[in-house]
Amino acid sequence: MVSGFLFLTGLIIVLAIVSILIFDNITRIARTHSNISQLEIYTLSLIKADNDFFDLETINEFYFKNHQSDYLKRRDSLNVLISQEIQALVKDKEAKKNGIGSSLIRIDTTLGDYNKKFRKLEELVFKKGFKDYGIEGTMRLHAHGLEQIINPDQMLDLLFLRRHEKDFMLRSDSSYVTSFKERSEQFHNKLISDPVRNKPAIDLLTNYERSFLELVGIQFELGLTSKQGLRSELNDLTYSLTNQYYSLSEYSYTYSETTYYRVRIFYITLVIGAIFFSLFSGYWISKRLSEPIANLSKIIQQAILTKQEIRTDLRIKKAAIEITTLAQSYNLLIDQVKIQMEEVEKNSIIISASNQELEKINHELDNFLYSTAHDLRSPLSSLLGLLNLIKLENKQGDLIPYYSLMEKSVQRSEHFISQIVNFSKNKRLNVVAEPLKLYHLISDILESHQFVEGSSEIEKIIDIHGEETFYSDRNRITMIFTNLISNAIKYADFEKPKPFIHITITVKREEAAIEFADNGIGIEEEHIGSIFNMFYRANTRSEGSGLGLFIFKETVSRLSGKVSVTSTPGKGTTFYISLPNLISTLN
Repeated sequence: MVSGFLFLTGLIIVLAIVSILIFDNITRIARTHSNISQLEIYTLSLIKADNDFFDLETINEFYFKNHQSDYLKRRDSLNVLISQEIQALVKDKEAKKNGIGSSLIRIDTTLGDYNKKFRKLEELVFKKGFKDYGIEGTMRLHAHGLEQIINPDQMLDLLFLRRHEKDFMLRSDSSYVTSFKERSEQFHNKLISDPVRNKPAIDLLTNYERSFLELVGIQFELGLTSKQGLRSELNDLTYSLTNQYYSLSEYSYTYSETTYYRVRIFYITLVIGAIFFSLFSGYWISKRLSEPIANLSKIIQQAILTKQEIRTDLRIKKAAIEITTLAQSYNLLIDQVKIQMEEVEKNSIIISASNQELEKINHELDNFLYSTAHDLRSPLSSLLGLLNLIKLENKQGDLIPYYSLMEKSVQRSEHFISQIVNFSKNKRLNVVAEPLKLYHLISDILESHQFVEGSSEIEKIIDIHGEETFYSDRNRITMIFTNLISNAIKYADFEKPKPFIHITITVKREEAAIEFADNGIGIEEEHIGSIFNMFYRANTRSEGSGLGLFIFKETVSRLSGKVSVTSTPGKGTTFYISLPNLISTLN
């Protein structure tokens, strides 16, 4: 076993050394290939700078005025970089090894020819000039001089000359040069009819023609098209450079691929050998060492599957001391799990009994609350009846205010008990879905509140949209709208000219979206988050118990709905309610 591990260690060390050497060689090859690519990029940038020069600087007055160009400066710096890169590659050992030195020298020679042609072309462009500079500037100067001194009847001849000049400059067609010469000769013959008088015009015409023909000569030398003159030679050199770089890159790539292929073959052979050795040594080691672990693992798996506490024999054959310690830990764990499971079962029995007791107490408390509320409502109703009789039969007018106060106190108590009854019903009764005519239901609730103080002064608007029938629990929907309407009346702002309650409902097959808006006194922002809490009162005018909006929210939740509210003090409050359409529960 020790010999096997030593052999494996030695193999790993040899593999590491060989890998370092191979990776170093691959890195050098990759660096050389990268340098070639960088050299090609520099050359392409040089060619682009030259093209930009011809496209932009030939119409740039600053260049012709100062003979300075950013593109020329850039190509000079690129030439330096290209030269340095070629020299570095020629001296590189890897480049010499893979035989790319001669290709680099050819590229350097071609680049030298390219630069000479470009310099000659650039000199001709500068000599040719633009607008007021160079030969073109001189030609324009003579032409403008002619315009100043010739007679009006001679202006047509000059315009023909200028037209042929412009046509040649725009179209680079030699036929316009011939036409220019013919027109110039005709114009000259007219002028020499009176040589003394027309001598200044004759001199200007001669200089104008000479400047134009000189400019034409430069244009022919440059090339009327990209396939003529210096432009053609420069394009040929560019094409040659492209082919040379392509060949160099192809050769470098092929050399890199060959090296990578050899490395892959070597590594595959080495890995296959290592795998066979690992399999053999692993099998041998597992037979000698892993059998006790496998036995212990089998016992643990059996205990997990059967959910039984299976102990193991601590005297495992051929086991190391670590395996014996692991077996002892397993047996100790089994004993601890057994004790904990006994405690869990005992606690579960206690918790189950406590839950049953709590459910019983909650049920009894709920029944007590519901019964007590009903029992309290009867004497309060009787008390209200007696107060009404006393008010009718009372002969002492000074007692009437006290009867009214007593009546209001009893009504508040009855309202509080009604809210408790509603809360109890919401919790006790199951949701019963039925088709509802929301307009009639809301109208009935509004009618029941018509005698509430201030109700008659409030405009009530009901807008219901949608053709779907809304299914829900009638009692709970009645509770929701009763609560909202009573609050809207109670907290209405009667100082406004038109207090209103606006109820908008959109019924769909999935839900009913309700918007309940009023222009009452509103709710302060700090109270918005707490208005649905039990016994919370957000307004000093409130004389209620603080249960109304709590029961309202609980009722909406019981119907699996959602509610939100926005309010602005002095402007009003809007509740947004979404209630599911329970038509699907009937199917």
